[in-house]
Amino acid sequence: MMEKQYRLRKNYQFNYVYKHGKAFSDKNLVVVFCQNKNNKPKIGFSISKKFGKAVKRNKMRRRLKEIVNKRFGLLERKYNYIFLPRIKEEPATFAQLEKSVDYLLEKVKKEQA
Repeated sequence: MMEKQYRLRKNYQFNYVYKHGKAFSDKNLVVVFCQNKNNKPKIGFSISKKFGKAVKRNKMRRRLKEIVNKRFGLLERKYNYIFLPRIKEEPATFAQLEKSVDYLLEKVKKEQA
């Protein structure tokens, strides 16, 4: 489980990332990121009600949290991240989400370099 200090929780935190951030996407996922003032990454997950009922949204959120938690060491320390799954008829499988997260985190690293 991700510690509280590494989570985006407040509405103003999400709004700041959306307003000042940059986004990368692929067919399953969008990641929005922006630089933060401290040296700790903060991570948020945003899943629209258009995605489906609460059970479906929570399942996707749990999957994304697990994938990002495993890759926590790969995150650039000076960024805040928001992960947004794309709305599709067939939601992405766990393996597809893992590939998407890996791909998008690589793009973020290249952007930073």
